[in-house]
Amino acid sequence: MTPNMPQKLKREMFDSIELRLSSYMPGRIYPTEIATTFNFILYDEFKKKRRDDPWWKFWKRYSLKPTFVGQYMIDKSSPYQTRVYSHQGTEACSPIEIKRGVIGRAIRTGQDQYVPDVTKDYDHVGCDPNMEGSELVLISWSNPYPSGPYTGKEIPLGVLDIDLNVKNVLIEEDIHRVRKIWDTYGKQIFPGSPKFLPKRSRFPVLQIA
Repeated sequence: MTPNMPQKLKREMFDSIELRLSSYMPGRIYPTEIATTFNFILYDEFKKKRRDDPWWKFWKRYSLKPTFVGQYMIDKSSPYQTRVYSHQGTEACSPIEIKRGVIGRAIRTGQDQYVPDVTKDYDHVGCDPNMEGSELVLISWSNPYPSGPYTGKEIPLGVLDIDLNVKNVLIEEDIHRVRKIWDTYGKQIFPGSPKFLPKRSRFPVLQIA
């Protein structure tokens, strides 16, 4: 059983993520290059083995053991399913119908999802058979529809999906840190207003801006 990383080390990890993103992102203007950089930095920082005391070489080391960090987008031609947009880690399942998975549940309900133990969640789509830890899914909302029947309302354009092969690895403080980071860069990866209309029977989530 992998021990959970002490909160002090997780705070240092998130500080490092924010510093690296702020250093590398300037000059990147295309969503794909922003996503690629974003996913690599998060995956790399999650993977690093950290020690309580760097001066004592036998001290216990901690890692979040990521298996997947990436984005899924709503398929514009078939808005009842998602497709992988960019990712770092194990191979991605794609496409995934919105009626399935923790990603689909986030989109259907309009709520971010954190699953502390995927082995106990019947919605989890297991692309990696060795993944038995935690999953975090954060929504990226569109700008409001500028016209038409949904004027002034928002819809999910995509999500950030993070799989960490440690159970119960994140607490509320950690999720807020990831949400803060995603609020900064998610809009750059999934910018603008939606280019499709939601399918009422399959895509019930609409949010007033």
